[in-house]
Amino acid sequence: MPATSIHATLTRHFLRRFLENDLISPEADRAQLLAVVGAGLFSVTLMTTLFMSFGYVTGGWTPAGLAIAALNDRHFYIALSMTVSALLAVAQWDSLVVDVRDSAILEPLPVRPTVIRRAKLTAVAILGLAAALLVNVMPTLIFPWLLVYTTRLSVLAMLTLIATHAVVTVAAAAWAYLSIIAVRETLAALATPRWLAFLSPLVQGALIVALGSALLLIPPSSDRIDKRLSNEWRALSPPMWFLGVYEMMAGDVLRNAPRVGLTPRKARADLAVSAVYDAYRPRFAMLARRAGTVSLLTTALTVLAYWWNSRRFPSAGPLRSGRRRRWRGARGWTRLAIIPGQTARAGYAFTLAAVWRSSLHRLTIACAGAAGVAVAVVTLSGVDVQDTMTAADIATAVFAIQPMFYGVLLVAFRHAVRVPAELRANWGFRLSWRDREREFMAGVRLAALTGIVLPALAIVLPLFWFLLGLPLAIAHATLGLAGAMVVLEALFLSYDKVPFTCTYLPSENLKTFGIPYVVIFLIGASTFAGMERGALQEPAAAIRTIGLLTVIYVALRVAALRPMKRPPIDFDEAPVTTQRLGLHT
Repeated sequence: MPATSIHATLTRHFLRRFLENDLISPEADRAQLLAVVGAGLFSVTLMTTLFMSFGYVTGGWTPAGLAIAALNDRHFYIALSMTVSALLAVAQWDSLVVDVRDSAILEPLPVRPTVIRRAKLTAVAILGLAAALLVNVMPTLIFPWLLVYTTRLSVLAMLTLIATHAVVTVAAAAWAYLSIIAVRETLAALATPRWLAFLSPLVQGALIVALGSALLLIPPSSDRIDKRLSNEWRALSPPMWFLGVYEMMAGDVLRNAPRVGLTPRKARADLAVSAVYDAYRPRFAMLARRAGTVSLLTTALTVLAYWWNSRRFPSAGPLRSGRRRRWRGARGWTRLAIIPGQTARAGYAFTLAAVWRSSLHRLTIACAGAAGVAVAVVTLSGVDVQDTMTAADIATAVFAIQPMFYGVLLVAFRHAVRVPAELRANWGFRLSWRDREREFMAGVRLAALTGIVLPALAIVLPLFWFLLGLPLAIAHATLGLAGAMVVLEALFLSYDKVPFTCTYLPSENLKTFGIPYVVIFLIGASTFAGMERGALQEPAAAIRTIGLLTVIYVALRVAALRPMKRPPIDFDEAPVTTQRLGLHT
């Protein structure tokens, strides 16, 4: 077979691996999910662009005023493009290069390693380019037209605005995408395989939290850009670098647009705003030079690290003693946790190991953590922190940070247990399963409390220590732990599978009840925050809150423990639309 045909075949194979995953379910097809996500992203960018650009159509703008006002929207589109591309790269963290699975399958074949690596690079580049085009196609076509709706421009000037927007936003997305690859490859080049296996999940989780929070914080950070250009801290922001490139390429189009039909008052205002914009030109030039320098350094670092790592394929060697010692330590924690019964201890240790080792499960938990961090940052941005505070001085929204943080993490955990850690290895559970789901689920719940809830409470504790003092902060964390136990029981009340082992089937109810679930979650978090606020002020309110939580928890436990006749667990459950002939029996 010619090398070009081999390259094309391998490229299609790697692209399909981005879309499909038979390790989750034999019928799993991520193409449908990506189609829904892509259509949603396309629709959101379309509606967002129309909504944000509507003000340019109705307002009485001068050309210089448009040049200043457009800075906010241009920063928004650049930041959105960069963040979405970087998130996509982090989500495909282990698939950005030839991994152990690829090496085990392709290395024995009579294919040159350079062809395999070029095919992988091509697939990764196609994925990143497709994401960048999807995010930027609607803003590129709509935003420049609506921006100059009330201004007379030539066709060449209009095409310059469109081309500049496309080039800058796609270049910003490419830099962000390449930066994640550089981080991953540099980490692989500097760390030994043992340390890489330990550090890679931590770095991926941290990047997901940081980028997810940044995505939700783009709207407030894209306000009053003209006032923040002189801020040195904002000059360190990558979107600001590419904003400088944008203004150097197309800033004069609006600045020098024809002034037609301006009243004397508008002419004077336009002259003053023009002077302000002209004063920012040196700043734009500095930011553009920084974007070029950083882009060259990032590209050089990526090429160097990739070349160093491509000297040999990764190998799936035997498990090192260090990892065995680490998980022996995890088993030691199960003994320290005083978990009754071997089945419960097995559920506890298996849950912690599955969440830690599986990149998909880490990604799910990290995305939820990013949403919680973003909500906390937005909430605290409007808080006036004083030297001394009592619970009555703090808004209920601040108290809602804690239940919303551990709440989104527990919802993500509830989704994660439906995804198998390794579908082809569930035969071990089939052989040893003895219908002890209650004991096993007790260990799973305890793992969620110790591995997710307690770290979440520990992260939030310093904030309330600063606001309320240590005694009230500990009391607040205790109430949060009680609330988390209730939420955990409610989430697993109707769960009748073996966590992390059965095939994953998408929930059909989510399409219908997704928005009501979100509304109920927000109302519940706000209500519980108000109860916490009252409990920290009055002992009587604290007693009522604890009593109510106790009653709800006991009711949920009784409902979970009631005898029910359930069908045997189907480890390979197929979708409803699948018909099984049973010819293998």
